[in-house]
Amino acid sequence: MQCPKCPNSPLVATQAQAIEVDCCKACGGIWFDHHELIPLLHESLPELTTLRGKSAPRGVNQKHGQCPRDNTGLLRVSSALGRSVILDTCPECRGIWLDGGEFDTLLKSVAQ
Repeated sequence: MQCPKCPNSPLVATQAQAIEVDCCKACGGIWFDHHELIPLLHESLPELTTLRGKSAPRGVNQKHGQCPRDNTGLLRVSSALGRSVILDTCPECRGIWLDGGEFDTLLKSVAQ
């Protein structure tokens, strides 16, 4: 799969607990299939170090992307967990793309 925001950057499968997500090493974004994000938001922070800490390069958050699964245009919506996070979601497969640093922001919102 290719990164929805970085042309020619492949997504790398990354294990977090028992869930495999796909990460872009160039921009720090993470692709979650429709059933993967919510369980990870309820894990303890030390268990999620592989997914945390990388911020997106300037301008990446404003880019519109294509779903890495089915190439459908991603829709940009405000997260119900943290209004400052604009996530990208696929209307077909219901996968979610978080730009670099947005996963950390959502984790902090859940912890409060």
